[in-house]
Amino acid sequence: MISSRSPNAIIIGAGPSGIALAYKLKHTLGFEDFTVYEKLDGPGGTWRTNTYPGCGCDIPTHLYSFSFNLNPNWAKVLADQPEILQYMEDTVDKFALRSHIMFSVKCLGAEWNKETSLWVVKFRDLITKVEYTRTATILVSCVGGISFPRDVKFKGKENFKGSMFHTAEWDHSVNYQGKRMAVIGNGCSAAQVVPNVAGKASFVKQYARSAQWYHDRPNKKYSEFEKFAFRVVPLWMRLLRLSIFLDADAQSATYLPTPEGTKKRAKVEAQSQEYIYGKTPKKYHEFIVPTFPLGCKRRIFDPGYLDCLHSPNVDLVAEGISEITEDGIISSAGTKDIFDIIVLATGFQVSQFLTPMEVIGKEGVSLNQQWRECRGAQAYFGTYVHNFPNMAIIFGPNTFPANNSALFSCEVQVDFAIKSLFIPILDRRVSVIEVKQSAEDRETAKIHVGLRNTVFAGACSNWYIGDFGRNAASWAGTAASFWWKTYFPQWDVFYMEGGEKLWWLNTMRRWVRNSSWQSRLSVLVVAAFYGYHTTLLSSSSLKPLL
Repeated sequence: MISSRSPNAIIIGAGPSGIALAYKLKHTLGFEDFTVYEKLDGPGGTWRTNTYPGCGCDIPTHLYSFSFNLNPNWAKVLADQPEILQYMEDTVDKFALRSHIMFSVKCLGAEWNKETSLWVVKFRDLITKVEYTRTATILVSCVGGISFPRDVKFKGKENFKGSMFHTAEWDHSVNYQGKRMAVIGNGCSAAQVVPNVAGKASFVKQYARSAQWYHDRPNKKYSEFEKFAFRVVPLWMRLLRLSIFLDADAQSATYLPTPEGTKKRAKVEAQSQEYIYGKTPKKYHEFIVPTFPLGCKRRIFDPGYLDCLHSPNVDLVAEGISEITEDGIISSAGTKDIFDIIVLATGFQVSQFLTPMEVIGKEGVSLNQQWRECRGAQAYFGTYVHNFPNMAIIFGPNTFPANNSALFSCEVQVDFAIKSLFIPILDRRVSVIEVKQSAEDRETAKIHVGLRNTVFAGACSNWYIGDFGRNAASWAGTAASFWWKTYFPQWDVFYMEGGEKLWWLNTMRRWVRNSSWQSRLSVLVVAAFYGYHTTLLSSSSLKPLL
């Protein structure tokens, strides 16, 4: 049985994806019957979770911003976490989205009800501890990929008597002034943390099992005149954003297995190697430059990390962890060091989408189980999964841009979900919509063929690769190609149920309700001109017969 009630939506997550979707629903579609549930105490997602010292963006923030709310007042080319979080807060308030968000509420899971054709979603209020359910016509996951830390198991971890925390769970109550600190890991978070704690801690030792490709990170401050110009000449800001985007997409060629890509990659690797050797002490030269190709791991734009390695109280070792003791660490080389604090910069469960929720589809099988049967997470253009009708995933499998803004990809997916899921249901064209398994499998196969022989399949450990050895994160192409592939929905890849014969009248009503008077007037003028022109043609064609 298909529910006859007015459609509503539940959105999980008030990070960048959730904010973008809420804006589009409210201000583009004029649809307000939706609620966003967020486990944190405010919006911002990863920018609210990650508050470790030095946290910032490595994509120019004029690109890493919402297309519907460009910010002329960015302080620097690459903004720091507090400024980005404030921008997220301001966006929510500017567009009156806060009234749609329930904070400090965790989603436990969801199940599709065949009888009512509704999603039954279970929540826990993190303040009152009360658990309850809500139903919705449409369910959208906007939980993001950088929200749940990797649960790394180290022998003896539970025995450590000092302070231990992940970078995404930074304990600001811990004073590290004059303390001995270990940092485990060497990704982007570690590169930002180490130089920002070295000035206070008495000793910082970093355990890095593998090397990274580092690049210069020029980060100039915008002058007051530039900010003024961005405000009074918005087109300049749009052109700057476009130029950053095109440049980032052009650099994606370095990851491809083409002659041009190989040539570009060799050039960039040589530049990076020269930069690394020129910045670091010679004692690290033996292991600090990677042997894997550029892009196999995420590139790091150096936030002062390499200069920091010259500090007498900073030590870097190319060793793993053998055991954590009550008062320190024994490395894989057998060396023991005493520490007061251990920081886990060990990354996130990026390929474990929707973690830790259990979502059950129409066949009674959980999404995680279905993905295990598929050898890893997959979705039609990262958005739709067969057996899970009326559900979308934003920033889902294989949508991560190689070298571009994740926020751009999120907005592209939001637009895709609006066109192919929300509009058909809101206009009563359909009641239930689900992607066909054949379409999902076909597009997934194309992606993995495209990823074959790229640097993402290189011989290194990275967060792109899931438990079954398949890359569930990367998009096999440019960010622009992802936009183009999803711009026009292909309706033949979906199963559709229900709907009304005169659904197009609802489309017209929605257009009239949401369009500006200028748009309505333009259509009327065109229609009047067309009618008048048709009448003249009809009259002239009749004259010879009279």
